[in-house]
Amino acid sequence: MEQGTLVEWLKQTGDAVHAGDLLYVVESDKTTNEVEAMDDGVLYIPADSPPPGSVVPVGARLAFILQGDEDYANVIASQSAEAPTAPALAAPQAAVTPHNRASSLTASTPVPLSVPAATISPRARRVAQELGVAWENLRGSGKSGRIVERDIYAARSAATPEPPHPGAPLDVTPVARRIAAQLGVDLEALATATPGKRITRQDVEQMARASQKPPAPDQRNQQEAAAAESSQTHQAFSGVRRTIADRMALSARTTAPVTLMTEVDVTELVHLREQLKASAKASRSPAGAVVPSYTDIFVKLCALALQEHPALNARLEEDIIVQEQGIHIGIAVDTARGLLVAVVRDVQGKSLRQVAADSRQVIERARAGKATPNELQGSTFTITNLGMYAIDAFTPIINPPECAILGMGRIAARQVVMEDRRTVAIRDMLTLSLTFDHRIVDGAPAARFLQQVKQLAESPYLWLIS
Repeated sequence: MEQGTLVEWLKQTGDAVHAGDLLYVVESDKTTNEVEAMDDGVLYIPADSPPPGSVVPVGARLAFILQGDEDYANVIASQSAEAPTAPALAAPQAAVTPHNRASSLTASTPVPLSVPAATISPRARRVAQELGVAWENLRGSGKSGRIVERDIYAARSAATPEPPHPGAPLDVTPVARRIAAQLGVDLEALATATPGKRITRQDVEQMARASQKPPAPDQRNQQEAAAAESSQTHQAFSGVRRTIADRMALSARTTAPVTLMTEVDVTELVHLREQLKASAKASRSPAGAVVPSYTDIFVKLCALALQEHPALNARLEEDIIVQEQGIHIGIAVDTARGLLVAVVRDVQGKSLRQVAADSRQVIERARAGKATPNELQGSTFTITNLGMYAIDAFTPIINPPECAILGMGRIAARQVVMEDRRTVAIRDMLTLSLTFDHRIVDGAPAARFLQQVKQLAESPYLWLIS
């Protein structure tokens, strides 16, 4: 993580805080975290602190925690005196604790702690810039006095509209300006006729129709193209989507992927899970009521197979193949924010029910945007399941820097010729797809690993009873 978005303050200027109190919420590409205070004191948020909605680099200073009767202005003056680049600011130093040390700021008079800096939502800030509304002195109607979008519109409505004087910049949307040029609409005249209103595409088209001058054929084509463009939706390629794209591109650039597929008869595994479900209904303890999913079962099976085939529980660091001792299996999770990998750690030492309980917790936190960074990184092997979407087989993409990823398709009833070659039976069949990095491991060891997973899945009772 190199930067994050400051979502909101949970404490305000002048509030007493204690170590462990939640101060503010910061959002990364993958999750949202509440940050705790590390010391006791009084919170002070300077007026020039990044407002909520700002993207700030890791390590940026957001506020101060002052001690006792410490004065913010004196703290800044004393810290500035210590800076070799600003000798003119030297002054008698107040007692400054390490967590109050700041970069060089200027403050000539003490700022009362009871007056917090005005805050504005990102959307309101954008609207204010578009409408030319000065928001710094507005009184917000949002939570904790925050300025929201309706405050900006109210301030704009309260202003007395004045016709634009010659040479003044016009308030016109980009699409409206482009269509006006295509249709020959005089924007100056339109602005004079509609003072105090931002000119939109509809205004331009209405004035063009009023002129009763049909556009030329080429103008109609341009108008239709502009209308089609205005009907499109645009989404910023950022956040989780950008992270996913970067990691997929990294996987494509830095791995030599090969995919192996095999069909597995999971009839006995299906029976086992039905028994676990029945057992959970009869259980009186919370631990016994956990029903492992098929993904949970294969998390445990893969951990057992990785203990026998550690070459796939590895990663490549420059010219060194690093084999991990712990088996930390990632589970690909579809969330509203995008694809995330939730990690179940040390699977080799956990029972199936423990794996199920841990995976449920970390997946729920990932989908709620509350997973910690430790819960979303550090996996040594990944499993992705598309069976719930009626997908039989697919080619999963390696999650770098891991060596391999296992894809699970749907479990479907199929006619199968049994070993005696005389009997045909209806069996529950599942296709597994293993993609591995051929730079780290060869095809034969990868095939033996997949074969062991298949054997464990087809005879699960010996391995999975807990």
